[in-house]
Amino acid sequence: MKVKLSFAIIFIFLVVLTLGCAGPLNFSVRPDTSFKRHSTITITSGGYDPLGVQGQMEHLLVSRGFEVISEAVAHDKLKYKDKITSDTRGQSEAEASLERIEEVRSIYILRFSYGYRADFPHGNVFTDFTASIVDLETGKVEVTADFSQGQFGSKSVSSVLREFADKLRGSIGSGK
Repeated sequence: MKVKLSFAIIFIFLVVLTLGCAGPLNFSVRPDTSFKRHSTITITSGGYDPLGVQGQMEHLLVSRGFEVISEAVAHDKLKYKDKITSDTRGQSEAEASLERIEEVRSIYILRFSYGYRADFPHGNVFTDFTASIVDLETGKVEVTADFSQGQFGSKSVSSVLREFADKLRGSIGSGK
C-alpha cells in the first residue's frame, strides 16, 4: 500500500512538473516565402516592452546578418514640396513646404508581444512570447513564432530570443 501511494505521489509530481515546464519555441516560415535575410526589417513591440526585448532582438538579428532599421528612423520621413509657377508676363511665384510624415521604410516588420514573471534565480522569464514577420507590401505573414512556459518553467528571456534569432537565420534564405 505504501509503495503504491509513493508511486502515485511521484507520478502526480512529475505530471505537474512536466506541465509547468518550458515548452519549445514553435517556429513556422510560410512555405513559399520570399523573405531574405538581407532585406530590411523593423522590429516593433507596439509600445509594451518593460524588459527591453526590442533592443535585444535588434542586437541579435544584426549580429546574425540581418539588415535592421531602427523603429524611430523607419517611421520618420521629411517630405519637401515645391512649386514654381510663371504667368504670361514672365512673373514667377514660388511655393515651398516641408512636412513630416510617418512611413515604415522597411520591407518587413517584426512585431512581438510577451508576458513575463520574476523567477529566482533566473531573473525575469517569459510566460508567453509571440512574434510575426509581415511583408509590408503584400501584407502576408512570412514567419510566426510562439513560446510559453508554466510556473515551473525557467527558460530565460535571452535564451528564448537567441533561439528565435537562430531559427530565423537557419530558416531564411540569404540572398537579396
